[in-house]
Amino acid sequence: MFKFENPLNTVRDKINSVMNEDRYPNQDYESTQGVYGGKIKTEADGKIVWDNRGLVSKIDKWGDAILRTYDEHVVKDLGEMIRRHPKLFFQFIAPGPKRYRGSKEEIFENIQRLGLENTYDIHEHGIEIKDRDLALHGVPMQDIFRSDLIDSEKVKGFDRFEAIETASKFIKEVHNNVGGVGELNIFHIIFKNNEDGKLGEPNLSIPDIVFNKDKNISEKEKKATDILDFITTIGAEEFRASEGDLMSVKKAMKIALENYGDLEVVSLVKSYIKRGRLTMLGDKDSSAVNLPAETFTTKHRGLFTKHNEARIVNNRGIETSLKDIGLEVCEELTTKY
Repeated sequence: MFKFENPLNTVRDKINSVMNEDRYPNQDYESTQGVYGGKIKTEADGKIVWDNRGLVSKIDKWGDAILRTYDEHVVKDLGEMIRRHPKLFFQFIAPGPKRYRGSKEEIFENIQRLGLENTYDIHEHGIEIKDRDLALHGVPMQDIFRSDLIDSEKVKGFDRFEAIETASKFIKEVHNNVGGVGELNIFHIIFKNNEDGKLGEPNLSIPDIVFNKDKNISEKEKKATDILDFITTIGAEEFRASEGDLMSVKKAMKIALENYGDLEVVSLVKSYIKRGRLTMLGDKDSSAVNLPAETFTTKHRGLFTKHNEARIVNNRGIETSLKDIGLEVCEELTTKY
């Protein structure tokens, strides 16, 4: 069984050391959850604000958009496309990614669409976290999976599989009521109520990743994009927490998809995995991914994986397992029903 202390290599560590500008402001313990695209600051008037005015924030926003452009279009043979249809290639690039880190105005519009006005508000310096209790005492889902790394009883004793179940039902409710979020990694879920070993009142972190209005993206595609992010990050975190137990990884992904329950969306997630989303170097070794042989895209897969290396994992063996297990779980659920 593959055991490791930290699956993240030097590339990811360097990216995160710069772009991970801050930590989530929990006052009960030191959170593992990074803050990207800005810093959490307490203003003179006491307001807690995600401040996205800095240079690093601007670079992060620009770089994030570039790295997502290929990842979320998935052209099977980019070299052939450039050679045979150069105009089509520029049409592919020009509108930008399907989603990106928005301006404070775009983020606030996303906040309003998601019905989070009581939790967040627009601020002259960025986005205010109005729900102070969520900001200062809520438990991010990532911290539950990394409780062994946190020296505090405040985050120990929670059942991470129960957290997956609660979060997945919450995501289904959000999708049913208002549609796709924009990005839904494990660290986008924060539990406000976390007493007596029980988790309740899940909420979303600042929804700073927004869908591109210039792209024709169906609602089912938006939801499937959220769910693919969610199960992939769950799988990566469970791999670490379980010390490489692949059956435990499968259990975690299955709990997520079963409790989410929308099999049309799960079927699209299955299709995404087969086509190579999310883009990872381990795709070359995965039986789940249908990559064409000996193409520019396949040979230079590593050029297009940096975005997901930074936010999920950068270990080829783990990436392969995540794709294979993700497809297996999707197929079991869609076949069963």
